[in-house]
Amino acid sequence: MIALSHVFGNDLALFAGGLQTVSGSELTRQGLLRRLLTVAGNYVWQPDYGVGLPLMVGQVIAPEAMESVIRAQVQEDANVDSSEAVTVTVTDEGLGICRCDVSYVDAGSGQQQSLSFSY
Repeated sequence: MIALSHVFGNDLALFAGGLQTVSGSELTRQGLLRRLLTVAGNYVWQPDYGVGLPLMVGQVIAPEAMESVIRAQVQEDANVDSSEAVTVTVTDEGLGICRCDVSYVDAGSGQQQSLSFSY
């Protein structure tokens, strides 16, 4: 599958006079970021879609609770192999910053993938 490349919070990217496209594991990575940063209830037809990590900014960090909700949403993604374990680690880096490390198996390639970001 090919889709327009769109990293959550950024504009669409131009490439060679047109819009940049993405496929494979990069498509999965962009989709997971979108899922994790989207606030649940913002998609009318999928009210359970999204974690809403931006809403957690400024709150007391509860790594176990955050890991649980992130893991559940990653396993729901169609591009993630749901028969394989998803591991999530949330680390408090101080000054109100959390680091999130996610490990999953890409359904299309069957390869182990990782996604890391801070918020």
